[in-house]
This record gives sequence, structure tokens and C-alpha cells, in this order.
Amino acid sequence: MSYIDRNLLPSETIIFRTRKSIIIFLVPFILTALALFVSPYMLNNPLLEKLVFAPWIIVGLFWSVNLLEYFTSEYAVTDKRIMMREGFFTRHANEMRLTAISQVNVDQSLIGMMLNYGTVSINAFGAFDAYPLISSPFRFQKTVNQQLDALISNK
Repeated sequence: MSYIDRNLLPSETIIFRTRKSIIIFLVPFILTALALFVSPYMLNNPLLEKLVFAPWIIVGLFWSVNLLEYFTSEYAVTDKRIMMREGFFTRHANEMRLTAISQVNVDQSLIGMMLNYGTVSINAFGAFDAYPLISSPFRFQKTVNQQLDALISNK
């Protein structure tokens, strides 16, 4: 059971849920390709053949850190709050009531637009928090705005 599911209020429902974008695996993927390219050359060099494991240790560390970041980061919009949690070694969790939110911004690069990821910034009255590399950021923003409109129209 995820952090968000465990911390739902009674009668609270999740409207939209997302994770980090898979773009976070780009650096480990490139490092894996480099290690595959370098390893045969290291094996053919008598000075470097004993260090052939070193690139693979670095690649393994990058993969494990990014996998932990991907699987421990979750973002959700409910009918009452925005709930976000990131990180394993250093955890950053934030829950904001929809009534406290004044603005939701999305920043995307050109590659982010093509691959559908970006940074979501939430401005609450007196607070600011940004979450980078979120998958489907405009859908997240749209869901928050729809829930804010629903709250306003119910009053």
C-alpha cells in the first residue's frame, strides 16, 4: 500500500495519480552504454583489466538510486488535497488542502514537451513548492484546477 493510499482521509477519493517521468533513467542508461563500450577495452589492457568492475559499480549505483527515486515518488490530486511524496534516503512529503492553493504552474523544456514531463510548482498562500520531472504535468494542473472549480461551485 502506498503512502498516499495509507494517508487518505475518510471519504476522500483520488482523482489523479502520477509518478516521476521515466526520463530519470536517461543518465543510468547512457552510463550502461558507456560501460558496455569501455569494458572490452579495459579487459584488453593489462593495467586496467583488474578495474573492469569499477564502471559497473558506478552504473549499479546510478540505477539503484534512480529506481528508488522512481518507486518512492508519488503525486496525487484528491477531491480535498494535493498529496506528494518524494525520496527514500531523504523524504520530502507535502499535503496541501485545495482551499489553500492559489496557483499551479508547469514548466517544461522542449524535450519535456515531447516526452510529457515537467516541473509542477504549487503556490499556496505563503508557501511555494516545486516538483521536477513529473509525468503528465498539464493533466496534473488541469485536475487541480477542476477540483478548485468544483469546490468554488459547491459553496
